[in-house]
Amino acid sequence: MHVYTIALKDITRRKGKMALVVAGLAVGVAALVAILTIVLSFQKGIDKKLDTYGFNIVIYPASSNLSLSYGGMTISGVDTYEVKSLLMADLATIKRSHSADSVAALSPKLLQVVDSKDKKALLVGSDFNQEFLIKKWWRLNGSRPTRPDELVLGQDAAKNLQVKAGDTLKLSGKDFKVAAVLQPTGSQDDSLIFGDLREVQSLYKRGGELSLIEISAKSTADIDAVVKDLKKALPQAAVSSIKQAVQYREKAVGSLARFGLAITAVIMLISGLIVFTTMTSSVRDRKREIGIFRAIGYRQSVVARIILTETLILSLIGGAIGYAAGFGIVFMLPAFLKKFEFSVGLNVPVLILSIVLAVAVGLVASLVPALRAANMDPADALKSL
Repeated sequence: MHVYTIALKDITRRKGKMALVVAGLAVGVAALVAILTIVLSFQKGIDKKLDTYGFNIVIYPASSNLSLSYGGMTISGVDTYEVKSLLMADLATIKRSHSADSVAALSPKLLQVVDSKDKKALLVGSDFNQEFLIKKWWRLNGSRPTRPDELVLGQDAAKNLQVKAGDTLKLSGKDFKVAAVLQPTGSQDDSLIFGDLREVQSLYKRGGELSLIEISAKSTADIDAVVKDLKKALPQAAVSSIKQAVQYREKAVGSLARFGLAITAVIMLISGLIVFTTMTSSVRDRKREIGIFRAIGYRQSVVARIILTETLILSLIGGAIGYAAGFGIVFMLPAFLKKFEFSVGLNVPVLILSIVLAVAVGLVASLVPALRAANMDPADALKSL
């Protein structure tokens, strides 16, 4: 009789104990799969948002006297001339840099405090073509600007100045058409006025000045290299990455992963003890059967293989069930945690890891019972007949 046949027959005869082995391994694997899937989903979400939405590098004049905040960052030299401003020529320097191929979009900006309708506002001169490439989340009530004398206003700025798409707004004595009003973004863009860069430079006699340059890298993997290269190319400027702003989230995900994996390790240890106890009990119950095997000529290695084969089959089943259970838990989480977004999909490496881990724990835990069975004295075993 083949080893696999004997193992399968024993599994079917001892369904209760074998189910305990499968359940023990499945719980540990399910915990591992759920934690890994959540962590990988969070990490993928961070990378996707950095890759897809908004600028991830900003360049601005280096100065110890910072006077104005834009996009959560303090920018120098907006309405003073105490520092050396960035220039349009710096755009050419960036395009000639070694990291130019890693840049997806390049949006220069000039910030100017303006008075309109006896109210102060911040006007942002920008290249609309590049701006719309960087800020893909922008949604307009109106149409995209096509002429230099057209503006886009943030929701709060439009309310403050009491204008809407199609109205005229006077800036520094010149009439501009409000081409569109941004739908609420939840960012500082809601309080800004966006105009054509060269028109703003000309209107306020700022020449080729720039207040900052926003850059979108093609991939988060390129960000650090681009920042390092641009710091060398533009020594007069400060180059910063908003990747630093999400590091706290990555650290939180890392802490969650370590905590979860520690819990999983404890669960897998308990699973191993369950396998060990169950297989030891199985060997004890099968004392006579093992004695007969040894008496009719089965070698010690064959007896050990029977026990290990049983464990292998149970481990494969437990790993598969554990992966399905862990995947199901994560799949159902969005229904209960609506504030969190999970990208749930079949992850082949995690599936393979689940099966391998279940098999490894099962075989290691059943190694001692298998050796005990192999070393059992057939004469002592047969005495119980």
